[in-house]
Amino acid sequence: MIAPPRRHLDGQQLTDLLMRLLLDERLRDRLADEGAAEVASGPGELECLETVDLCELDSAARQFRAAVWKLGRNGGLASAFPRSLRLLASAGVRDAELLTGFLRSEEFGRFRLLPYSGRGLSEEETFATYLIGFVAAHPDRLTDAGVHAPVVLRETVTHELMTALFTALVCEQPLSFDIAVEGIVRTGRGHAALRRYTPRSVASWAGRPAAARQESGEPVAYAYFATPAGVRRGAVSAQVAAAFETTPSAEGDAARHALSRRGLW
Repeated sequence: MIAPPRRHLDGQQLTDLLMRLLLDERLRDRLADEGAAEVASGPGELECLETVDLCELDSAARQFRAAVWKLGRNGGLASAFPRSLRLLASAGVRDAELLTGFLRSEEFGRFRLLPYSGRGLSEEETFATYLIGFVAAHPDRLTDAGVHAPVVLRETVTHELMTALFTALVCEQPLSFDIAVEGIVRTGRGHAALRRYTPRSVASWAGRPAAARQESGEPVAYAYFATPAGVRRGAVSAQVAAAFETTPSAEGDAARHALSRRGLW
């Protein structure tokens, strides 16, 4: 009896298998403990997995994790989200735990990892989405450690993401990635966005611990501007915030005109 020919993996299937091996520690453990025949989903995968050097695979996976952590603008995720990661660390959540969860998440799948793999979101945006989901999933773990996480941590993640995106909007034209964040508008000189944060969050970013302890107060209007001159951001008045209105008005027109005269709109 003649055995049927093996069906080899095509390029995309081979890439998918390699990514699964790099991302999934449990899959690598199963491959080491149970063997290729128990892990492979078909003859093509079996043919590839039988040739894998487990030591080289573990080394490649460690290097891959380090590379993902260091990707992005200005030194990687640790540089893009320093305040957020410090708040999480104060609650006992370490970088390694976050990176492992991120690599296993749906959010990571939306990241444009390879230059030839088509359009996708930036690593900063996908990581920020993952962090906000982590905060929502573990509120007790964070607040029990004394971190005012549900609000301040979520807003800090958002603020650091906006800073990273607006830095890219200044430095990378055209952008090499898509942006899913809503509320970023085009202006005559670049881009702008308005967010509203709690006074506690804004005070903590300004390095004023005493002010950061205040619980009361109306939300703070906080604007981001990207122009050829660079990134400008900070708390703004109601008059400036009117520039971002969705319904045309005399106040909005006046605000946009004033910002234009200052080189921000």
